[in-house]
Amino acid sequence: MMENIFKTYKRFLLLPSAIGRSHLTRLVLIALELQRQGAEVAFAFKENNQILEHYQFQVFPVSDAVVTDFSSNVFAAYTPSLIEQCVKDELKVIEAFKPDAIVGDFRLTAAISSKVSGIPYISVVDACMTDYFDPVDVMISKEKRPLEHRIASVAAKAIQASQKRTLATHFKTVAQQYKLKKLGSLYDFLTGDLTLIADLPEFSPLENLPSNFRYIGPLIWEGLNREVPDYLKKLNKSKQLIYATTGNTGKEMFIQLVVDAFKNDTSYEVVLTTGAFIHPDAVPNASNIHVASFIPGSEILKQCQAIIHCGGHGTTYQALSQGVPAVVIPFNNEQTINAWLIKRHKVGIPLSTSELAGNQVKLAVKKAIADIDMQKNLQHFKERLTKTNGPKSAADEIITFLGGQEDERDR
Repeated sequence: MMENIFKTYKRFLLLPSAIGRSHLTRLVLIALELQRQGAEVAFAFKENNQILEHYQFQVFPVSDAVVTDFSSNVFAAYTPSLIEQCVKDELKVIEAFKPDAIVGDFRLTAAISSKVSGIPYISVVDACMTDYFDPVDVMISKEKRPLEHRIASVAAKAIQASQKRTLATHFKTVAQQYKLKKLGSLYDFLTGDLTLIADLPEFSPLENLPSNFRYIGPLIWEGLNREVPDYLKKLNKSKQLIYATTGNTGKEMFIQLVVDAFKNDTSYEVVLTTGAFIHPDAVPNASNIHVASFIPGSEILKQCQAIIHCGGHGTTYQALSQGVPAVVIPFNNEQTINAWLIKRHKVGIPLSTSELAGNQVKLAVKKAIADIDMQKNLQHFKERLTKTNGPKSAADEIITFLGGQEDERDR
């Protein structure tokens, strides 16, 4: 069947958002799997960076916003004129590359250009970025407090729907210029003809999903070579080893909390990564804190007793895949949701940034390491993730979906 599909759908254009590196790396993982299965792929992206150059992908430049503060509204950077330019750039790329299908990740304008072009659109999202995610499920038990849950859920959905319409205002305006009237909410722009959910249903469950929404599991990026620096291989294993990472969306406050918690405490060795926007040199020196901008998280976690992170999607699943308890310090809405989920499944401890001090971070780490029930819960997710291949599941779902499209066309 795959060979037949690729006779019709053989060229894929991947359109990741440039807001946060994970949207690019997730599509890189899918692109590599599509290539492995015989497809031709190209990227439309803000720049031909190191990752795209490494894999020698064909890259078409397109406009995009620049965002460095991920604790505020990341869509505020998209003015109507920028959105118009993004769509124009995408349409030029589509005309030049002539893709048979488009795969996007958090690039809202892809929903416009794909519809204008009449090309099937596959969107990759987190569960919490769909209209089927109810944050009340995380905060209030539906089973134990059904009435309170129902009341809160109705109110929350109304508020959320209003917020998502407001966030999409400029995108909706441009969509209407192309006579696309069904794109009104942020959710509409994040939904494709096929929508792939990069989560485990056990971790972030959704109810009443349409048939064109499919879980594929997480898409975890481990870097270009997955190698841990040599000096990290020589860490003193008689000490507690902690991995702390800002991801690519964290803040200096996170780094300071980690430093305050563990600096010069000889019972700990800490590996700290600062991400794309904070230079390692900005971290205060401490004899037992080893700093890098990036390392393959899953590799270092194999040696660790605990992880401290901001609640980013990829890091959350890295910790789960290695069975390592987490202390989570979130700075934005999605990170807060992951922190709630981590608490709900009892695989870590969330902390509020309000009046948080380093000693509280250290106490939470000690508590997480000592929690036997937490270790049992983590083992469940670790075993589940050993059987999960997000990139392959994504490619398989895309092929199955396009096969159905072909069948429909033949009728």
